[in-house]
Amino acid sequence: MKNPLALLPRLKPRHAAALCGVALAMCAGLALLPLHGGYVWDAWVINPLTALLFALLVWLVARVARTDGTVVGIIGTAVFVLLFCPGSHLFFSRDETALAYLCNLCIVPFFISQYRRVSQRDFRSGYLLMLLMGVFCAYTHDGISIPLSASFFLLSYLSRDRFARLACWPMVLGFGVGTGLSLYNAGAFVEGGSLTDFSGVPGQTVEALWLLWNAKVTATAAALTVFFSTSRSRRKALWRIFHRQRLITYCLLFALSILPFAPLGLENALHGVCLFAMFWVLFLFRELIAVARLSRRASA
Repeated sequence: MKNPLALLPRLKPRHAAALCGVALAMCAGLALLPLHGGYVWDAWVINPLTALLFALLVWLVARVARTDGTVVGIIGTAVFVLLFCPGSHLFFSRDETALAYLCNLCIVPFFISQYRRVSQRDFRSGYLLMLLMGVFCAYTHDGISIPLSASFFLLSYLSRDRFARLACWPMVLGFGVGTGLSLYNAGAFVEGGSLTDFSGVPGQTVEALWLLWNAKVTATAAALTVFFSTSRSRRKALWRIFHRQRLITYCLLFALSILPFAPLGLENALHGVCLFAMFWVLFLFRELIAVARLSRRASA
């Protein structure tokens, strides 16, 4: 494959229409809901830009969760993002904060989807671009850099017999470099001796668990996981989700495991947990809907 543009996903007309509807609905909400404070820019500029970025985020999340196959799936993904995305209240701030935050969020599912697209392809051009993409994404996303980097390296180790032949190795290498730069940039973490000082781990662990308990996305993820574990058929479905979505699953597990230490800050670590938990909730709800559809077809 010599054309880098071949990596870009294609969008079907009906799905494009659904995303346009999501953008218009978001724009209408921004225009009609009460505004606290004033616009930094004119309303006719800030509202459409925010709505378009939100529609882009919905599409990218739907691609990762594989809910982009139907119009209902895209609209449902939009609802999930509004309900469970960490910091979703910032979408309605109607200033440069909303634009910066949405741009920041869009990079994460875009990077993950591109990693999946190239991980099974013989792509011999654009390696430098993918390397730089990995460095940029890891360095600018403190909340996900460590768990995503650990997941990349774990998956690389599991596929070590063919990893050098896959096209994703520059992205993995770049992400590892970006994560290292993030850790190095947190100079107090290395210089302050906190690598060997575990005195604050119990207190930070309790605080992190309390904050996660009060976060609706992690509470929903935990409740759905317990529900899927209560029967043999649902446990099989849970295992299928784990097998198909190994990258996000490992990310969530690694994000939870670093909470007691949180080398890049507890707030960043919690943000990463909530972001990956949002994907996990979407996977589980997608499975529930699929099972319900099969049951209706069987009874019809």
